[in-house]
Amino acid sequence: MVFFQVNWIAVLIVAVFNMILGTLWYGPLFGRLWLRIIGKNREELKSNPGMYVFSFLGALVAAYVLNVLVSGLGLTAWWWGAVAGAVVWIGMGVTGTLTFSIFNGPPLGAWFLFSLYGLVVYSAGGILFVLW
Repeated sequence: MVFFQVNWIAVLIVAVFNMILGTLWYGPLFGRLWLRIIGKNREELKSNPGMYVFSFLGALVAAYVLNVLVSGLGLTAWWWGAVAGAVVWIGMGVTGTLTFSIFNGPPLGAWFLFSLYGLVVYSAGGILFVLW
């Protein structure tokens, strides 16, 4: 019995979408707000290629798990895909990152901005997995 079917192309698309949206979210869309919340300027931020490689790998794993869930539940309506993505993000992502933010920083405003980003990514991913 096959519990689920993984659409690897859709998983890759959702992971790439996650990275592109992150670039836009923390750049032209909300970059200034985010920097103000964390109390830094662009010059103070340090990055290296490994950060993006591991972020992309995380995005692939998240997309894969969401695809398995949507497929396993047999969802067929686009809005159920959006709901599934939102529920996964709220139930797993938001709660875990909230706990981290409370005890280790960053400020709760940065957590809220990140949470909205995750909600968009996971809801859009759920929609794509249902439609494809």
